Amino acid sequence: MTLPQAQAAADDLQLAHRELLRVVDALSEGDWERPVPYGEWTVKDLVAHVIGDLSPSGPGLILAGILTPEFIAETSKTFDVRGRNQSLVEERRKFTREDLRQLLFESHDAFIGASLRLEEIHLPVLAYAVPMGPDYDLRVEDWLWFGHHDRHHADDIRRAVEVDYQPAHLAFIPEIEMRMRAQQRAHDGLMRAAYSVADEAWGEKTESSPGWTYHDILAHLSSNDARRRTRLLSALGEADAGALEAINDVDAWNEKSVAERLDWPMRKLVDELLAGWYEIKKVLTRFRPEHLRAEVDLGDGRTMKATEFLERMAGHTARHAGELVPASRARRFSA
Repeated sequence: MTLPQAQAAADDLQLAHRELLRVVDALSEGDWERPVPYGEWTVKDLVAHVIGDLSPSGPGLILAGILTPEFIAETSKTFDVRGRNQSLVEERRKFTREDLRQLLFESHDAFIGASLRLEEIHLPVLAYAVPMGPDYDLRVEDWLWFGHHDRHHADDIRRAVEVDYQPAHLAFIPEIEMRMRAQQRAHDGLMRAAYSVADEAWGEKTESSPGWTYHDILAHLSSNDARRRTRLLSALGEADAGALEAINDVDAWNEKSVAERLDWPMRKLVDELLAGWYEIKKVLTRFRPEHLRAEVDLGDGRTMKATEFLERMAGHTARHAGELVPASRARRFSA
């Protein structure tokens, strides 16, 4: 008998997938070549990515009996999804739009088929922890709830059509590049968490951040990269003294920024978050080895090495992303 959580996750994925297909079908011929903010892919490239590898993925690994806590831990430490994603996109650049649309239509068939074959004997595996970052764990069960991916990239396509954006190749020195996996992992984990939140949960109070709703957490994160950018500029010796002073009262700044975004829809918050993360990356392209040893101004006379600040950035993002997990569709169903 199909597990109820597997059926619910499959239903959620199919709803998200149908919406993604509607967004893709509404694209004009020219829209397919529009760049997607804020990277180097076009809409066509993004569709090639969303298709995935057409495999049963996580549910297939469960059915094959090879998913163990050790496998999960090792994979989470060493696997860099950026290379695999780029490879799939490059392989499919020769495909026509019609080819990609047909593959997109079929893209989740194997995944859903494997999910619906899971049984009670697989429940212990579904309970395994999946480390995502500091204070941010998922369960294998969360892998079944893959609708977040289609919702996320449907918005990316909408953003590509709406925003006048010209891509630029961002190159980092090796010392920054080696740290970008942690930064990108934290950012991707946040996107997963945000697009997994149940629609009705955004206005609910959180247990982890007293006084804040789940919407407030995302509002804090979406506004925070402007402050991070100013801190990083201080390592370059370019931060404006007035700008630094304005962000030094952290609690007041947070309260004001969250209040200003109280009525913003989730999509608008994500728009700001993505644009802010892009601005951070542009600043990091200007870092040289000596800047990594420079001090970042934290206010009140306190400073921190730029390398330590970058680690703190990733940890901060991951911790707040983890705070969104209780509001996810998966957790709401399990509860």
